[in-house]
Amino acid sequence: MGRSLSADRLTRIGWNQHMLRRRMETSLPNGACIRPSFRIRALMVALLVATGWPARANDSAAELSIGGLQFVRTNDVAMESENLSIGLDRISVRYQFANVTAKPVTLTVAFPLPDIDLSEAENIALPSNDPINFVDFETRVDGSPAPLTVDQRAMVGNRDVSALLRELKLPLLPIGGREIRLSDLPAATRTRLVDDGLMMPAGMSDNGRQQYAPGWVIKTSAVRQQVFPPMRTVTVEHQYRPSVGSSPDTILRPSLRRSSALGQQVARYRKEYCVQDTFLAELDKRAGSNQINSANLQERRISYVLKTGANWAGPIRSFKLTIDPGGNDRLVSFCPGRLKASSATGNTLEYTANDFKPDADLKILVIGTF
Repeated sequence: MGRSLSADRLTRIGWNQHMLRRRMETSLPNGACIRPSFRIRALMVALLVATGWPARANDSAAELSIGGLQFVRTNDVAMESENLSIGLDRISVRYQFANVTAKPVTLTVAFPLPDIDLSEAENIALPSNDPINFVDFETRVDGSPAPLTVDQRAMVGNRDVSALLRELKLPLLPIGGREIRLSDLPAATRTRLVDDGLMMPAGMSDNGRQQYAPGWVIKTSAVRQQVFPPMRTVTVEHQYRPSVGSSPDTILRPSLRRSSALGQQVARYRKEYCVQDTFLAELDKRAGSNQINSANLQERRISYVLKTGANWAGPIRSFKLTIDPGGNDRLVSFCPGRLKASSATGNTLEYTANDFKPDADLKILVIGTF
């Protein structure tokens, strides 16, 4: 059963996090500084305490901000249409491009995968256990598969440590069955990883021994060349599994939302997701006034990089966004900008715009039972 979230308990949480950070910083080799945590971590901890849920890594996770394909800026190719469909388990995009010149145009196509800071990896929602294609992306051009060339590197600051990791026979992205257990490594390897800054202190074990976690950043890029024939339309389709942030409760529940200790976080939610009073009124009906989360409401969050759709000869002539929250009883909030609601069919929401030039990215909040 859940418990209420009080200001003094939040103060204790903040103090404990401060002491843990100081302990980790003072144990770093060569006086290095630990990387800053995700802003959302403190909120996750607070919600877990409030609801009495065990603080396991799979209870809460932060989302990664991912978008669609990116092309170099050009005045020779126009985007005739973009049909973007966002769901909790799949994001798909269908583009139609037109070469407006009388000669072939070759552009570099990229699918930018976000950097993965392994010191924060346990808090990140990675949708796939594939250490290279960790979002299971696929691309088709005019119906035929068009794979991208993937390059992946491990970085500590500005230093590329990929070769060292390969020399030590360690995976660059240790997820799934490729997780690194420092205790299983030879002593010389452990010492080298710590001395070179590849392993970072990660708290203490139950018996008081220092624990470590990978401290490098994974940078992954996927690129290819695409030829656009003159005066012809080319259809490019792209899909992948999104990184979906999750929390076992929601800070917007009335008993949490009205807490002065969470005022800044609530204000940030309202701004980033354009949360309206009507949304909160419906949420309050479902949540009730109990301190505990008796309705079992949870959050899901998706961030989508949309601004790169402005790299073309003119605006996107026809744009359509479909949001599928996966259930009729789920509430959705985001900032539509210039997009206008066109329909709501079943559990999906549709928004459209003509001559659309995206000037902001999408941050979508879904609240309900899952």
